[in-house]
Amino acid sequence: MNDTHSPGSTTIRARIHRRALDRMPMFFDASVSTAFVELIANARRSAATRVDIAASALGPPNGYRFEVAVRDDGHGIADPAVLLSFGESHWDGRVARSENAAGMGLLCLARYGCHVASRPSLRAVGDAPAWRVELEPDHFTGKADAQLLADDTAPEPHGTCVTFVAEKSLDALRAAAADAARYAPLPVTFDGEELERRDFLDNSIRVERWNGLTLGVRKSSSLPYSVPDINFHGLTVDVRLPHVQTLDGDIWTVRAEVGDCPALELVLPARKEAVENDFLKELRDEARLAVYRALAPMDPPPRMAFDDHARAAKAGIDLPVPPAELWPWRPSIADVDDWTRSGTLTAVGSDALVVEYDCDPPDTQPFYRAAGRAGLTPRLFEPDRRLVGYGWYDAIPRLMDVRTEIEIDGATCTDTELHERVRAATRNGNTAEARRFEAAPSQGDGSLQRDGSTQGDCPPQGDRADAITMHAEIIGPDGKKDFIRIPADIVFLDTAYGLLYGACPVIAAGSEIDAEALTELLRLAYFCASDDCDADSVETQRAQFDTEALHLALKHVASADEATRAAIARAVFNDIHWLMPRDRHVNILVRGDDVLVKLGPPPGS
Repeated sequence: MNDTHSPGSTTIRARIHRRALDRMPMFFDASVSTAFVELIANARRSAATRVDIAASALGPPNGYRFEVAVRDDGHGIADPAVLLSFGESHWDGRVARSENAAGMGLLCLARYGCHVASRPSLRAVGDAPAWRVELEPDHFTGKADAQLLADDTAPEPHGTCVTFVAEKSLDALRAAAADAARYAPLPVTFDGEELERRDFLDNSIRVERWNGLTLGVRKSSSLPYSVPDINFHGLTVDVRLPHVQTLDGDIWTVRAEVGDCPALELVLPARKEAVENDFLKELRDEARLAVYRALAPMDPPPRMAFDDHARAAKAGIDLPVPPAELWPWRPSIADVDDWTRSGTLTAVGSDALVVEYDCDPPDTQPFYRAAGRAGLTPRLFEPDRRLVGYGWYDAIPRLMDVRTEIEIDGATCTDTELHERVRAATRNGNTAEARRFEAAPSQGDGSLQRDGSTQGDCPPQGDRADAITMHAEIIGPDGKKDFIRIPADIVFLDTAYGLLYGACPVIAAGSEIDAEALTELLRLAYFCASDDCDADSVETQRAQFDTEALHLALKHVASADEATRAAIARAVFNDIHWLMPRDRHVNILVRGDDVLVKLGPPPGS
């Protein structure tokens, strides 16, 4: 083979460089699994009716060195030269056309070498003798000649046996054989025990044939990432066939089994991925349509995204329009790991609003409270982009934004402006103004201590706003803008951007919010265990947060006596509640330094 071209030549031609033989052992991953797959495939192509794998220990019984023999009863190999003639195969025209056989399967053992013994069938080649050959790595790279010998021990009446040494445990060998045999089209045994075989299209709700493939539509429990979806005569490959997910979360996938499909090209020689050609694109489109055909007659019908509905309609498949139902809107919470969808799908009325107002919990939680107090929440629904295109969904107005106005001292400002006012006061050293909405006492000393107690007799409440109003911006289906005016009783200035110490609640005059309600609102808006995941358990973090949030809430909404009672009750609950009998009342009386504990009578006494 000429590896150079003549100077001045005007043409070039494809060629194989002689050093390519040196790289032959790198064409396969050289794993036992790959060896089993390739040898079972060769047996199948040679019309074998079974494959028998045997492992013999070459050391201690529980060692990791075995001689593995893979024997079949196929028609054998008439010309041993094809073993080392890479790219050439002795398969008949049907196999060559249908499977595009590479003629390189034995390369999976090139790194370690193997022993091959074969007895051709008389029907296939006439009176050809049985033979054997020992192949070492140098034989695969063309550095040495392999010696052929007659062999009376070759499989009878015909067939091939390939033997190699594996540095694996017996369990690992058995597992690799089981994987290779799982979807094989012929029986496979390991040390005399037949391995389990499965139907690749098992559990399909619909099976149909297309261009030499059999497609099966199945329901999946999870998204099919890197999951084999094509069975190529026992070799399973992930070619990324599409999946369809309904609005209810059900996932439908497609598997394909290869019959006679030369248009499906797998990357040679190992065939562990597909060639991205036009046929594969058509297959993916057809797989999606197969899912639509399977889902169309279901009763009750699945709720489908508009894109799926439109694709199906274009192909003449009638998928029903989902009913006008949406999930009720719930605001985001700070602890994203604790969020679960609540409520049920609800029919949307003529006054429904889709909430696309997407802000942080310190903004959305007070708005949700205001909407609830105004009776607006039954009209609010979660957006679902998958429904865009359905007439009933597109006709629903969108709630796009919320602007909050706070009236104080006869003037009106937005929450953003008041936020900046507090921050500016802090920067300028104006403590009184900065703390005006941070529960600074209006008279005397009603400050709250760390343990929840207060000093003085006056309520420790900060100044309250005259009024708080939220203006919800509504965009109609025609693009026109409108506003809904919603009275509110609380808003967070959030001066520390998501941290409790910067919550800074501003409460409207006349608000009836109590300490427990404000504590819960603070938890929803600010508590996130993952922010301090290394500190302690979620339960401990939440208990500590609730204590701090209650301190903050009491400063804003409780009198001195209420704050003291709440602080004592929480201290008892946190520190000694576990000591108290569950079936008896416990009365605690404290006077000065004296503590009197009285237990109620036992039940039934």
